This record gives sequence, C-alpha cells and structure tokens, in this order.
Amino acid sequence: MPSKPRDRVGEIYGRLTVIRSSERRTKSGNAYWWCRCSCGREREVPGDKLSTNTARKKPVITACLLCSKELQVEGVCAKNDREERQRREDAKRQRDALKGHVPDRWLRLPLTDAHARELGQVLFFRGTFCLRGHLAPYRINGGCLACAGQTPSAHSALITNSPNSAQSK
Repeated sequence: MPSKPRDRVGEIYGRLTVIRSSERRTKSGNAYWWCRCSCGREREVPGDKLSTNTARKKPVITACLLCSKELQVEGVCAKNDREERQRREDAKRQRDALKGHVPDRWLRLPLTDAHARELGQVLFFRGTFCLRGHLAPYRINGGCLACAGQTPSAHSALITNSPNSAQSK
C-alpha cells in the first residue's frame, strides 16, 4: 500500500488552490487532489501534475479545464501578435532600403497581408522577393502581381543598382 501523501491543502498552483484530498490514485500511486480554480470551478488533479516549477519538463495543471483553454488561446494570440509586429518591422526596414528603387505608390501600400485586411485593402508590399525573384506588390491570398502578369517587377532595376545584388557578390 502506498504511503500517505504530504498534506497539500491550502497550497496554490497557478489559479488552483488545493481544497481537499481525493481517494483516487494514479497508476504510479500518486494521490489526486481536489482543487478550486480562481473562477470557482473545481477540478480533480493528480499530485504529480501540481507544481510551481515553470522550467519543469513535464506538463503541469494550473487552472480548471475552461480557464486552461482560455489561457492557451490567449498565449497563441499573444504569439501571433508578436510575430505580426516583427513582420511589420521587417517590412518597414526592407521598404526603407528600397526608396528610390521602386514606385512610390508601392511604398504607400500596407506592410503585410494582415495590415491590408485591417485597412480594407487587397494589395500589400513587404519589399521582399517572391519565389521566382520578382519584387512587386502582393494580393491577399493571391500571390505576386508580377507572377500574375499584372505589374512589372522592380527586380531588374535593383540588380543593376543594388550593392548587395547577386552580380556584385
């Protein structure tokens, strides 16, 4: 018979506060604990999943099921926001380097596809080359305008003027 677990009642793990022990045991003999989330819901959690160590390799439980899903969604949204900010900063740097090499109307377009959607526009210009080597605006979900034959590429003008071009390497 497994040993009696240490008393965790009153301990706090993330949003969970341990309120009482459970009669259940895991296959390895760890006790389950009834915990109350800060939202008021209760959840039965195995003792080996309760930890305040954030660098732990094993996953830990820090909230009830609904709050856990909300925290996961919030984390994904925050990550997406960080990545979009980085894409816009990169696009600004690329476009600043292209001033005078591409038409000014391209530089007035939104920076990314998400930026274009926010502004209710269809075209955007990042200042990067497509897979075929064109430097041209893009359509949201439509690809490079030069590949579609709608806009000439600025690629040929940049190869002759750019100090970082493939010819000068």
